[in-house]
Amino acid sequence: MKTNTFHFNILLLVLIIPHCLVSQIDNTKEIDSLRNELKSVKTDTAKVNLLSELSIVLSKTDSVETFKTAFEALSLSRKIKYKKGEAAALFSIGGAYMDYFELEKGDEYLDEGLHIIENLVKQDSSRANLKLWLKGNYFKAINYSYKGDLEKEIEMTYMVIPVAKKLNDLDFLTRVYTNMGVMNMRMGQSLDAYKNFVKSIEINKTLASKKRTIFTDLMFAQLLYQLDSVNQMKPYLKEAKDLLETDPNALDWQLYYTQESFYNTGLGNYTEAISSLDNAREIVVKNKMHQDFYILLQRYAIVSEKSNDYPAAISYMTEFINTAKEKKKRTNVFQGLYKRSQYEAIQENYKNAYFDYIAAIDIYDSINTHEMMQNIKDLEFKYDTAEKEKEILSLTITNEKKKSQTYMLIGLASVLAFLLFGGYYIYNQRLRKARKKERLHESEMNLFKQEQQNQIFSAMIEGQEKERKRLAIDLHDGLGGRLSGISLNLSKLDKDEPKEYPKKELQKVMKDLGDSLTELRSIARNMMPETLVKFGLEAALKDYCSSMTGNETKVMLQFYGNEKGIEINQQVTMYRVIQELINNAIKHANASEVLVQYIREGNKVDITVEDNGVGFNKDLTDNTPSSGMGLSNLKTRVAYLKGNLDFSSEINEGTTVNVHINIDAA
Repeated sequence: MKTNTFHFNILLLVLIIPHCLVSQIDNTKEIDSLRNELKSVKTDTAKVNLLSELSIVLSKTDSVETFKTAFEALSLSRKIKYKKGEAAALFSIGGAYMDYFELEKGDEYLDEGLHIIENLVKQDSSRANLKLWLKGNYFKAINYSYKGDLEKEIEMTYMVIPVAKKLNDLDFLTRVYTNMGVMNMRMGQSLDAYKNFVKSIEINKTLASKKRTIFTDLMFAQLLYQLDSVNQMKPYLKEAKDLLETDPNALDWQLYYTQESFYNTGLGNYTEAISSLDNAREIVVKNKMHQDFYILLQRYAIVSEKSNDYPAAISYMTEFINTAKEKKKRTNVFQGLYKRSQYEAIQENYKNAYFDYIAAIDIYDSINTHEMMQNIKDLEFKYDTAEKEKEILSLTITNEKKKSQTYMLIGLASVLAFLLFGGYYIYNQRLRKARKKERLHESEMNLFKQEQQNQIFSAMIEGQEKERKRLAIDLHDGLGGRLSGISLNLSKLDKDEPKEYPKKELQKVMKDLGDSLTELRSIARNMMPETLVKFGLEAALKDYCSSMTGNETKVMLQFYGNEKGIEINQQVTMYRVIQELINNAIKHANASEVLVQYIREGNKVDITVEDNGVGFNKDLTDNTPSSGMGLSNLKTRVAYLKGNLDFSSEINEGTTVNVHINIDAA
């Protein structure tokens, strides 16, 4: 199951990170210029060069014209036996197939072109030939990226960089460094991604290239979003927008709006994020940018998930699945079903979640089985080819008797191969059924865990209701009674109309008012510690421990570390846990000394409350009385933090309570 999840995350990252590693500025003027040159061109070689260049420029605006132009260049190159032109045309066709995500078809043309250009470079390592070699290998590296083969992508990228530096091809280098940055992001190598983007940005300043600057700025903004540096995205988005505004029809507006949605999502402006995606979608649909459409639908779902609008997330993911089914993209169908199952589970639509999950696993298994069968066919073909070569050789050196022996051996080998294949196939089917059963069990366990989580939240709500009830009693019986008494005393003074100044009576009223204010502050502190909100957890705990220290009780606090990075809700919950443990120690254990320790190391927090009270039998912990919400609700608060709670106590020996919390988990 872990392997399946890993593969799914890799495939999902390929779609979430924008895949087009070239800019999409509108090239109308450049296209018109190249077409005008074609009208007046005089030689076939010059025509081939112009057609190849035109096909690349057309690749992001008109896919039909891209193929038409590239195949025209290929046909003419082969007719005049112009190898360099043939390689350039093959690279253009391979790149066009990549834009349609027909990666295997793209590989065929790229490999054929690379074979030609490598032979040319061996004969003539001129700048023009090396630049074409760079182009072909760069396209090949991108195709590996689309396939998710990061190792081959890295290998080819590092292979081309020294050649590009040697040629001082800055335009190519900035594309490669940006590509490397995107690749590092996919691999979670944020520092390397940052360094590569900075290199690209520095080169762009030298080149003053609008296209390169826009694309690099937008990719760098993506990295800043992943690093939780949302505010730092703004200047790069602004620079890209300012450059794009000089060309309202530029296709890179689609990429800008996508990154703007990340920015708005990071700020919590989910409505604006959806609006940005709507703008991007209009461009994608209008220009039939097929693969970008998949990315947008996933992005819609992610924004909806962030805003807790799971019905919308399910709707977008359903559209993603249906689109993938229409295009017969089984891998994308798998991704969509897997993600939608998670959304359905959160919505407690467990039946839908279960069926989506099983369907996703079936697709994943069938993809693996198809690959295995293809590998077996390849091996059989190689085996048959080798045997046939041996057969031809034996015909020339053996007589009819040896020939029949050879046939017998081949027949036995074929039977053996068939038995091995059959055995392997049966084994694989049984293994698949076992894995399916295991996944079913795991799915049931996940549903059970979800139900447990729901019980925890129900207990939290119950605890809150008990606190509200306690607060109402405190206000009515405590503060309400005191204020009623003050009102009666003042009414009595007004009714008696004393002739002399009623100093003693007024002093009594003033004392009652002071006691009421003290009680009101105590109730307010129990509701929401103001010190915590203003100054943090450490200050709030110091204040509370100080307020609980009196003539008969001493409460000491040892605070190591800080609360930085801990959400305010988690800080309040930790405060409530410590508050409850101190109250239990004083009110129920009759402790005269209470020691509170808060220790934070990295993402781990350890809380210890130790007292010298009467203690209790830890075997009867569940029946131990506690102040306020009770021990069960204390455990619920710790469970809400996804922490662990344990007691150590003996009669007349005091009690030690330890709470262990992982902040990431919380």
